[in-house]
Amino acid sequence: METEFSKIVEELAGCSVDQLIPCRSGRNSRVYKVTCGNDTFALKSYPPKASDPRDRFGTEISALKFYEANNNPYAPRLLGVDVLHGVALMEWVDGCFINTPTSDDVDCAIDFIARTHADEINGGDGFGLATEPCLCGEDLDRHLVLRIEKFISIARQEPELNRFLVDELAHVLERARNYAHGTDFSRKLPRYKQSLIPADFGFHNAIKAADGYMHFIDFEYFGWDDPVRLAADFLLHPGMALDDENKSRFRRGMIDIFQADAEFEQRLLQLMPLYGIRWALILLNEFLPDRWQARVFAGETASWQEIKAIQLEKARMALDKTLACLIPY
Repeated sequence: METEFSKIVEELAGCSVDQLIPCRSGRNSRVYKVTCGNDTFALKSYPPKASDPRDRFGTEISALKFYEANNNPYAPRLLGVDVLHGVALMEWVDGCFINTPTSDDVDCAIDFIARTHADEINGGDGFGLATEPCLCGEDLDRHLVLRIEKFISIARQEPELNRFLVDELAHVLERARNYAHGTDFSRKLPRYKQSLIPADFGFHNAIKAADGYMHFIDFEYFGWDDPVRLAADFLLHPGMALDDENKSRFRRGMIDIFQADAEFEQRLLQLMPLYGIRWALILLNEFLPDRWQARVFAGETASWQEIKAIQLEKARMALDKTLACLIPY
């Protein structure tokens, strides 16, 4: 595989490869650090469509081109693509991942979203909806039901998973549904209130360069959606450790950006618990055989049983966050 990737880089960059080093991989894609003399690149290989029918490759390529056309400084530059092999060559960002976000980091995230929202008129019409769009509470609830149905048959052979679904999640889901019905639950959000969102957005997908500048990565789910989803996912993401002060800072930033939507803040408040349950279910994806294969493709070396136990515990933690969002009513 490395030999094939080296050939692709040589064709795209026009130089010979000295090193091809596997580095941080997502749960679905592989990323390599490539050195060619004094030049360094990032090579990203996307999962084959046979394992995931969503066009992760095409979506991210279009998003990177959109950001470059609008001179957005927070996104990495796209240097070349190999459509046949589903491979992209990007600039290498030399920096570190953000384990404990500061207020400055949160301000960068807010500015990135503000620029994305402002640039929608410049090329945004070329995008479709984001992956699993949630344009009303009913959409979100339907996604939850579909996810739960996938786990029900599997849970027959997974006692701990079954216990979690029946004894823990079902009760919280009922409460979250009742809480969310204060919104216009079935009315689709009109296009003028939607926004382009880099779904799965957060510091888990960001690199801080040596000069302190922030670069956000991973736009495989990019598209139009309710910006409430973006805000809720950022605030609830299990891969980030945001303190209360920075959560409030981000929330205020989002309310300011989307102030033209008078219902934004109320919608965020009332749909947050359902988004929390969605995260709990996403964390259980490793119980699904096809999703486990995608994780193996991305380089996972731990055993399936070990990963399932870890993810189930993370799902319980996500459910605890959800309960905290259920303000008494």
